[in-house]
Amino acid sequence: MVFLGLAIAALLYLLAETLNLYLTYLTLRYFVGVSLIIFVIIFQYEIRKYFEFLGLIGSRNIKVGRLTPKSLSASEIIQACVQMAQAKTGSLIVIQGKDNLDNYIEGGTALDGVISEDIIVSIFDPHSDGHDGAVIIDNDRILKFGAHLPLSTNFKEIGKHGTRHSAALGLAENTDALSIVCSEEKGQISICRDRKLKTLAQFADLERELNKFIKDKFTIKKENAISHIIKHNFILKVGAVVCAVLIWFFTAYQAGIVEKSYNIPITIEELPENVVIEDYNPKEIRLTVSGRGDSTFSNIDPSEFQVKFEAKDLQNDINKKTISRKNITVPPSLLLISYEPNSILLTAKKYYEAKVRISTKVAGSLPDELELKNTAITPEEVALWVPEGSDTPTEIITETVDISNQTESVIIPVKLIVPENIRLSNGDNTINIALTIEKK
Repeated sequence: MVFLGLAIAALLYLLAETLNLYLTYLTLRYFVGVSLIIFVIIFQYEIRKYFEFLGLIGSRNIKVGRLTPKSLSASEIIQACVQMAQAKTGSLIVIQGKDNLDNYIEGGTALDGVISEDIIVSIFDPHSDGHDGAVIIDNDRILKFGAHLPLSTNFKEIGKHGTRHSAALGLAENTDALSIVCSEEKGQISICRDRKLKTLAQFADLERELNKFIKDKFTIKKENAISHIIKHNFILKVGAVVCAVLIWFFTAYQAGIVEKSYNIPITIEELPENVVIEDYNPKEIRLTVSGRGDSTFSNIDPSEFQVKFEAKDLQNDINKKTISRKNITVPPSLLLISYEPNSILLTAKKYYEAKVRISTKVAGSLPDELELKNTAITPEEVALWVPEGSDTPTEIITETVDISNQTESVIIPVKLIVPENIRLSNGDNTINIALTIEKK
């Protein structure tokens, strides 16, 4: 339950940050910062027990059942208590409820054994080393014996009883456990539960009290979920709501709404391959957002704001497009108040694809004994993007190839001379020219 509480607190922190719940965020911010330390402190026993459990995996396989009314284990406990009371053997048996007893128990010897009359009686034999302590029972197992419990200071309730009764009442004041005490002076059986000490008039009353405790602690009661939520701790829930409203009014409500503005650049998306944005204006949009309190903006990064515009349906030339709230993204903890301007002008140019032959020019001359037999261009044509409304060029020429210094066949990389208003489809304007040079 404690772990669940920590998890819920962490989720509330994230929710408060997302929804700008100022008071909740402010309250939980410091808690989450030290949550790991809190986790280790609260669960130090469970963490130690977990590592001990890892060391015991495979060493044994003990099935632990639940303690039920009129079960064999319950009968063994009752018979052992009656036998010790008749023999005036002092004993103290603790049956754990829903509360963990580890913080209230000191010492003792681990047993982890099956509940039986003989074992219980032998533990409290006056010659046994552990007879002065308490036997701890959890569900269907004897966890340990010879354990020491905290003593009660409620002398009015203890009366003339001894140390065992004081220890049993001390545990009942701190937990929901049931303690059974057998007096070695009077041979009476007493029980301690819910901060009360009760001496039983008859041995038969022990069975009734034990069965009642087991039913209260271990029997699952069927109840309408909605009814349980409403009725369970109703007064505490109403008080919590009232306190929360008062705290909110005097803290979060008084914090007030803070507005701030950010200049966010426009991002153009989904631009078709055959369209080029030559210019657009404005380049930025001024966003005005609000949040509760200055602390809301303390961890805000401008990169969390986005103004995205889809350019998939642009026309050739100037386009005027409206910017709506769906184009704007702000952090979840802030509220978008306004933005300006609410439109954008884009100058777009559309292109169509065409394939054009490549030609080259050769300059210079070879030595007298050599001649240029052939010139091969790879590739022979190139894919171009030509502006709509413009004619497709008949050819694309390369830079002039100087062959003056060539003495043998060679492949030369050269660049294409692309007209200013035309684009290459693949963006690479370099091709290869193979020169075949032979002797005359």
